[in-house]
Amino acid sequence: MEGSTLIYSDTSVTSADGEVSISHHTTAIYFWNKNTSTDAVVKLNGRHSVIIPQSASGGEGMYTEIIGDYTKFEITTATVDLAVYAIG
Repeated sequence: MEGSTLIYSDTSVTSADGEVSISHHTTAIYFWNKNTSTDAVVKLNGRHSVIIPQSASGGEGMYTEIIGDYTKFEITTATVDLAVYAIG
């Protein structure tokens, strides 16, 4: 999005990290599920759950864009590893 700034980035977030606070308001958050066999469920702001699809079998993946104001997220699916970034 034009005029937006990167406010959060992590290349490896799992369910073991628990609820992650971004500490800023977002205009969009992006998730890439690096797992090739399991979809990931992510809870946004403690109440909205979204499914992030698994990557292709060759490991290629695309980020899933979720537009909105999110200050925290939590990966609730075990055994998945996600890359995440947010803009605001």
